[in-house]
Amino acid sequence: MQKLAKTLVGCFAAVMLLFIVASALLERVPPATIGVKQNMLGGGIVGEDFHTGFHIGITGVHKWHQLDGTTHFLTYAQKSSGKGSGTERPVLDIRTKDNNFAFFDVTVTYKIKAGEGHMIVMDGNQDKYRTMADTAVNKVLRAELAQLSSEQVYDTDTRLELVERALPALTTELAPVHLVPQGLLIRAVNFPEVYENKLRMKQLTQQQKLLATAQRKVEDKQALTEGYSAATIAQEKEKRGDWDKKLQSASSSNEVEIASIEGEAEKYNQETRAAAEADYETAVADGELAMTKAQALRDELRNQALNTLGGRIYLARLAAENLRFESVTLNSNDPAIPSILDVDGLVKMLVGEDSGD
Repeated sequence: MQKLAKTLVGCFAAVMLLFIVASALLERVPPATIGVKQNMLGGGIVGEDFHTGFHIGITGVHKWHQLDGTTHFLTYAQKSSGKGSGTERPVLDIRTKDNNFAFFDVTVTYKIKAGEGHMIVMDGNQDKYRTMADTAVNKVLRAELAQLSSEQVYDTDTRLELVERALPALTTELAPVHLVPQGLLIRAVNFPEVYENKLRMKQLTQQQKLLATAQRKVEDKQALTEGYSAATIAQEKEKRGDWDKKLQSASSSNEVEIASIEGEAEKYNQETRAAAEADYETAVADGELAMTKAQALRDELRNQALNTLGGRIYLARLAAENLRFESVTLNSNDPAIPSILDVDGLVKMLVGEDSGD
């Protein structure tokens, strides 16, 4: 039991020692973080960005700096969001080209340029690169927004063109700080209250003008559509009349052809039926004549056959075979009375003794 306890204690001590050694030799870079290694014994900042994972970093020999690798938000607004996300600065108050003040709510997103995180630490800007980004972005936005007039400010297409024009300028200004812009969004534009009311009225007038123009275009299109519709209906009626006429003509022609075909069929039926009935009557008459001739010939031939000696014998034999006596009186003393057992004698008596036939 004591031996098992010592073994468990030894294993625990080995594991703890392994963790201590690993923590002393390895450095963990969290997700979405850029790690920068500094050699404290000479060599300074290592020229490489270390990404998420474990990297060799000996305690006392190496020092690690960690930079935010996610997208950074730089927001200029009248009111703070209160969420603490990104860098928030006061609203941009810009004097427009026509000498009015405009207040811009703008958000710029940027990131540390890939592979240049260690340069920020090398320049000693790891704690102030956000401020430097604010300075560069503020410079570009003030230069670009000041080119707009009051009317251009509230024009969406003009603002979108400004965004496309400003992004290359932001890229150039942020490059020395080793940052790269991701996007630019102008979220809101406001003017001083007095001018804002005038501007609203002007915008309303312009919108009404645009609405009237659009309404006129709609009416023109509706008139054009109604003209197309009327022309289409007229063409449809004309085509329908032509087709009705063609169908009626075709129907009449078909009815005439059908009547002609039915008449010819009926005529052929009558003629064929009459010929067939005549042939039938003739065939029946011929058959009955043939039957009559055959019966007459049969009777003639039978009479001729029965008129011979053999026929008479046959008839006598049939008569003798079918002869029935209720009582017979025999007189053996009278030789003229044949014996009923003498069939030949009975035949001679019934047929006769003439054998010349």
